[in-house]
Amino acid sequence: MGYIYLTLMFVLSAVNLAVLSLRFQNQRNNYVYYVFYAILVANFGHWLLGFSESVEGAIIANKVNYLGASFLPMFMFFALLQICKIRISRYLYITLIILSFGICALAMTVGFCPAYYETVEYVVQAGVGNYVATYGWGHTVFNVFLVGYALLDIWIIVRAILCQKMVSLKNISAMIATEIASIASFFVARYMGNDMLVMPFVYVLDQWLLLYICNNVKWYDITECVVESIEAESSCAYLSFSVDGAYLGANKNAIEFFPELSDMRVDARLNEKSELQKHFITWIERFKSSRILADYSQATEFNYQGRHYKCDMKVLRQVHGKNVFLFRIEDNTQEQRYIDALGQSNYMLQRNKVKSENEMLSVQEKWIVGMAQMAESRAGNMDGHIKRTSEVVKILVASMRKKGVEDLSDKFLEVMIAAAPMYDLGKVAIDDAVLRKPGRFNIDDYEIMKTHAEKGANIIEKLLSDVKDSYFVGVAKNMALYHHERWDGTGYPERRSGENIPMEARIMALADVYDALVSKRCYKERMSFREARDVILASMGKQFDPQLKDCFLDCQDQLMDYYCSVDH
Repeated sequence: MGYIYLTLMFVLSAVNLAVLSLRFQNQRNNYVYYVFYAILVANFGHWLLGFSESVEGAIIANKVNYLGASFLPMFMFFALLQICKIRISRYLYITLIILSFGICALAMTVGFCPAYYETVEYVVQAGVGNYVATYGWGHTVFNVFLVGYALLDIWIIVRAILCQKMVSLKNISAMIATEIASIASFFVARYMGNDMLVMPFVYVLDQWLLLYICNNVKWYDITECVVESIEAESSCAYLSFSVDGAYLGANKNAIEFFPELSDMRVDARLNEKSELQKHFITWIERFKSSRILADYSQATEFNYQGRHYKCDMKVLRQVHGKNVFLFRIEDNTQEQRYIDALGQSNYMLQRNKVKSENEMLSVQEKWIVGMAQMAESRAGNMDGHIKRTSEVVKILVASMRKKGVEDLSDKFLEVMIAAAPMYDLGKVAIDDAVLRKPGRFNIDDYEIMKTHAEKGANIIEKLLSDVKDSYFVGVAKNMALYHHERWDGTGYPERRSGENIPMEARIMALADVYDALVSKRCYKERMSFREARDVILASMGKQFDPQLKDCFLDCQDQLMDYYCSVDH
C-alpha cells in the first residue's frame, strides 16, 4: 500500500506541474514554477526512498529529496512576495539564496561526515524502505531554517492583510491554508517519526492551493487582462526589429496586412529588394542616425499594394541594454480616401478660381460639415444631431459670454461656434457595420467607435491646416479629439481629467450628451427636459466641468424653446 501511495503522490505532483504549464502559460510569477519543480524533485526522492533496499540507497534517495526540500521554502517565500506585491532588498534576496545552497550542501554530507546525520540506519516502515537517523548540528540548522521561513511567510500574509489592498482576500485565505498545512505537517511528521508518509501529501496539497491562487491572480491581474484585451481587440499590426535590422517577430494582424512576412524567418536580415522591407530599412537607418535612440519615436505614413497605412515607430530599451525597434501600423485606407476626396474639392475650388479667400473657406467648411452630416445619415439613428448640438453650443456660449466664464475671448467663442459642426467628423471613417448597427454596441463595436475621436482630429488637421489659421484648427481638433473625455479622467481617448481637458471639448461634451438625452434613439425614448437637466447636474464634477453648471442652468429656457421648435 505504501508503494502505491508514494507513486500516486509523485504522479500527482507531475500532473499538477503539467496543469500549471498548460493552464497558466502566461504565468509571470516564475517562482511558482520553481516551487512545483522543487516539489516534484522532493516527491521523487520520497518515491526512491520507498523503493530503496539498503542504507546506501536510502541515503541517495534522501539526498534527492533534499535537492528539492532545501530550496522549496525559499521558492515558496519568493512566490508569496510576488503574489502579495511586496519587495525585499537585493541583499536579503541574495542572502536567502546563499543560505539555501548552504543547507543543501549540508544535506549532501550525509554518509561522508556526521555534520547533518551522525548515524543512519535502514529500516522498513509501512511496508516501504525508510531510514532512522540520529541528527547532527546541521539538521538543527535546517529546523531553524524552516521555522525562519515560516515566520517570514506569516509576516508576508499579515502585511498583505493590513497593507496590500490589491491582494485578494481569497488568495490570502489560500496562503494561510498553505502555511497552516506546512506547519502542521512539520509537527505531525515529528510525532509520527515518519516524514516520508506525511510530506508527499502536504507537497501535493501545497500545489493545489498554489494552483487556486494562480487562478485568482490571473482573474485579478488587471495588467494581464489589459494585455489579453489589447491582443483580442486591437486592429493594429506590430512588428519588431533589432538594431542591425534583424526581424524579431510580428503579430497576426501584421501577417494579414503584409503576407510576405509569413515567409520571413526570425533573425533574418531585411531584404532591400522588397518594397515593404525597404520602408523598414529606411526608418531603421533614420533611427540609427538619431543621436538619442532610447525612447525615440516618430510617426509616418506609407502606401503598400493599394492600401494606405499609418505607422508609429518607437525605440525600446530592453532589460539587457540593447535597443529594439517597434513598429505599430494601422490600416487607415478608408479614412485616407475621405481625406483625398476632400482634398480634391480643394483642388477644384482653386482650379475654378473661387472669387475670394473667404468664399473658398466658406465652401471648404461646408464640404467638411457635409461630410460630418453624411456620417450622421449613415448612422441612421442620429438625424439632425450635429445641427442640434451645434445650436446647444451656441446657447451655452451665449450664457458663458453673459456670465464672463474664465474671461474667454470673443475670438475663442466665435471660433468654437464655427467649429462645432465638425466635432463628430471622424465617424466618416467608421465602418458601416458598426456605424449603422441598431441598438447598443457590444464591447468590440464600442472599441471601434471610440476611434472616431482620433480619426476626426486627424482629418481636420489634414484638411484645414492649409486653409485655416492654426488657432481655428487647434480648437476644432480639440473638440473632435477630446469631446468624450470626462472630468474625473475615465473618458477616452487619453483619459484626461479636469482642466487638462480643453475648455472647448468640455463644452462640446455637455452639448453632445444633452442632445442625446432629450432626443429619441432607436434604443431609447427621449427624456423630458427636467430629467435631462437632473442627469446633467448629477454628472457635474464627474463627467462634466462643474464650473459650467451655472451657465447650463441659466440657459434652460432657451434650450427648451429651441428643442420645442424642432422635431427631434
